[in-house]
Amino acid sequence: MHAVMIIAHNQFELLEKLILALDDVRNDIFVHIDAKVRDFDFSHFESLTNYSRVIFTDNRISVTWGDYSQVATEIELLKTAVINENKDKPFSYFHLISGVDLPVKSNEYIHRFFDENNGKEFIHFTSNEVDALSVNRIRYYHFFRSRRNTFTKIMSQALLRAQKLLGVDRLKGTDIKVQKGCNWFSITGDFAHYVVDSFGSYEKYFKHSYCCDEVFLQTIFVNSPFKDNLYMPNCNNNHDACMRFIDWERGNPYVFRKDDFELLKSTPCVFARKFDLNTDGEIIDMILDDRR
Repeated sequence: MHAVMIIAHNQFELLEKLILALDDVRNDIFVHIDAKVRDFDFSHFESLTNYSRVIFTDNRISVTWGDYSQVATEIELLKTAVINENKDKPFSYFHLISGVDLPVKSNEYIHRFFDENNGKEFIHFTSNEVDALSVNRIRYYHFFRSRRNTFTKIMSQALLRAQKLLGVDRLKGTDIKVQKGCNWFSITGDFAHYVVDSFGSYEKYFKHSYCCDEVFLQTIFVNSPFKDNLYMPNCNNNHDACMRFIDWERGNPYVFRKDDFELLKSTPCVFARKFDLNTDGEIIDMILDDRR
């Protein structure tokens, strides 16, 4: 069994297509809908599937880019999946994707791939050696991340400079190693449970941080007993490490179009991001038709 966890805040027609593509007796689907969304039809989505359970998080968080709310959402999904796990058929893998991602391989291919690589953790690292700026994301307190305007930006920078002058270091006296990478992952059930169980000892470092969703899982991982279980030990910014095809060269990231169909077919990755019905809905149907 696999747990597929989805963070969604828009493009709900695409989300419907995504859930239907994942509908499989071997998958359960867990979804977080941003608290800012109004009039979402939960019952419709819960009744979409024939085989998979679709379970929404009870706690809905208003997510802000660069804010701790992103990590809080990921933990909420992990906890929801763990709580709803069938103990007789535990999840071997937990996948985190967004509502504008798609699986570019069939469910059969995806399960076979992870069976063949059972025990490996699919986590991306921006570089093999973390840089100081990444460490500073949690070394110092970063305030007002959820309320960004000209005044709070000025205040945040002033407070950051003051901390550096005063020698503030939230990591001082700890042996915590920091790492950074893509926030989308596929991790084993054992590591997912470890993250949920150990998060309390890390939470204070991720609160009042900067873009901590990119250091959250990587940091817990490199300080865990699982640190030698990487699928790609020398990742060095290769997104194949997390089996996500993401094009950062043409966009931020690039939105795939129908001309990218052969490129998407040829990727070894199992998920791709991102897609947009308004930009090009045809590529979405092309991918979903091809993987059947």
